[in-house]
Amino acid sequence: MRTLLQDDIGRLVGDASPIWQLLNDIRGRIPEEATETLEPAAHIESIQTSVFRALRHVADRAQLAKTREEADSYKHQAQDVHQRINFLKNSRPDIVGTIDRLKRRRAELAKEMEQVTKDIAAEEKRLQKLPSVIAGLKQERQNLAREGIRLHRHMPEIPGSADDDQRVLDSADQIRQRAITTIDALLGL
Repeated sequence: MRTLLQDDIGRLVGDASPIWQLLNDIRGRIPEEATETLEPAAHIESIQTSVFRALRHVADRAQLAKTREEADSYKHQAQDVHQRINFLKNSRPDIVGTIDRLKRRRAELAKEMEQVTKDIAAEEKRLQKLPSVIAGLKQERQNLAREGIRLHRHMPEIPGSADDDQRVLDSADQIRQRAITTIDALLGL
């Protein structure tokens, strides 16, 4: 019986008939106090619904915490992308200013014309790519924000409280522990 009582609480409340059969077999051969302690364990199926509900709630709360973490992660990623977009937007005047300075230098320094021309071409290429880079980052920000909102909207509400579910689980565990202690006492362990 002790081995049966050490099984997972979900399986124990699902089928306590082996415990009930063993208790019936030893009834009358053990002290009455031990029988009183073991009887609730033999009838532990009677709290099956509340134990299964509590176990489901515990799992649901763990999943909900994970979903919240994931939603927060999307939010932080979207904020990071937003900061990068602002940085790139603010860099536009700097790039334009660099092009203007380089054009003036080309006019003044004919002997360095070839190198300055290459620098201008590179900066113009960066300037041309800037709108597409910003557009891509805006799309990424929008996708991340949309995913974060979707996850937030699909967070289920779990009835009752975590404390109530824990009390049900603790009560079932106390019944099981009393039964184990009684069996250990009977067996001299």
